[in-house]
Amino acid sequence: MAKILKNENESPEVDLKNLTVKLAGMGLDEEIDDMIPGKKEKESEEASDEGADTDEETETEEVSEETSSEGEDLDQSEEVVEFYEKRAAERDLTLDKVEALAEEMESSDSDKKQKVGVLNTVIGKPEKKNEKDEEGTEKKKAHFDAVAICGIVAAILALIGGGIYIFFQVYEEPNLGVSEQEFRLHYYETAIYKSIIGYGFAMPIPQYRDEKPETTSGSDAAGETTTQASYAIDPTAITTVEKSKYRYFEGVMSNALSLPIFITGVECRNNNLLKQIRFFAPCSGDEDEMRTIKVAYAAFLQAFYVGEDSQVCADKIKNAYDQSVASADAAVMIKDGDIAYAVSYNAIDGVPCLVLDVVPAKEADKFVFNNSVLPQ
Repeated sequence: MAKILKNENESPEVDLKNLTVKLAGMGLDEEIDDMIPGKKEKESEEASDEGADTDEETETEEVSEETSSEGEDLDQSEEVVEFYEKRAAERDLTLDKVEALAEEMESSDSDKKQKVGVLNTVIGKPEKKNEKDEEGTEKKKAHFDAVAICGIVAAILALIGGGIYIFFQVYEEPNLGVSEQEFRLHYYETAIYKSIIGYGFAMPIPQYRDEKPETTSGSDAAGETTTQASYAIDPTAITTVEKSKYRYFEGVMSNALSLPIFITGVECRNNNLLKQIRFFAPCSGDEDEMRTIKVAYAAFLQAFYVGEDSQVCADKIKNAYDQSVASADAAVMIKDGDIAYAVSYNAIDGVPCLVLDVVPAKEADKFVFNNSVLPQ
């Protein structure tokens, strides 16, 4: 009977891919090998077959050796048994080991996190979400919501502000853009006033009334012509009318040249801004008197056009006066920016005066010269 020999100096060859084991150093006894019938004929046939593939012979030997090894389980080496036991132990991958492995991989870089997600998917465990990412997303969302709310509030405020602006532009009472007090302060800062301050021409503190003053005619009860001094507004010469949305004021500007200039005006009661103002000075028509009064009028105009050159303001007064004289109308209103002005030589309550009227530019077209104290 054939026997299997074991080589103590060689270890078996293990093919992990194909799960086969080659028992090296094992074979038949040489004496028995020679007695096998038909062996020599087989060897001659193998020698004659020169085109046989050497790989097929190797595989045939491996199969035969594997068959013999499987039939002789008792003769397997201890190393082979230990190998299979170790391999079976490695394959025994429990859920606890998988979770431990997943936790270890979560602490590594992003590539390992992706592998953990795949592994959790395989074992049916839901993937854990990154709490930091969720917090960052929530913060970004909160920031976006705050920005959106601020934008909406700003848009609403802009609409409200635009509506208020349009309302005031459309419905606000036309005015000269300054109060009487502001106008007085601007006048004291003009270059023209500083040049004539030595002669007086200080702006008076006005007296306010709630009623529109309406002076008497140019003759008094005795039939005599009203004198120049009578232009100082007398409360007894005022007819009381219904209280309106305006306030009225008057005053007189004195100077060393004995050329008093009377000032009357109207203020809007709701905002205290000037609606219109009139300056008039009794004048006989003497050129020197008129020249002096025109200089004072140029200073009044310069108070409305803050920073304007003095000569430019003087030329505006002269040009306005020339247009009124050349016109068939009592006074010609000239629009210049937000205001309009007219310079004319007319009688106020029967007394010839050089008159300067200033009104808002929006009301210039409907201006009608009035021979009373106030422009209209």
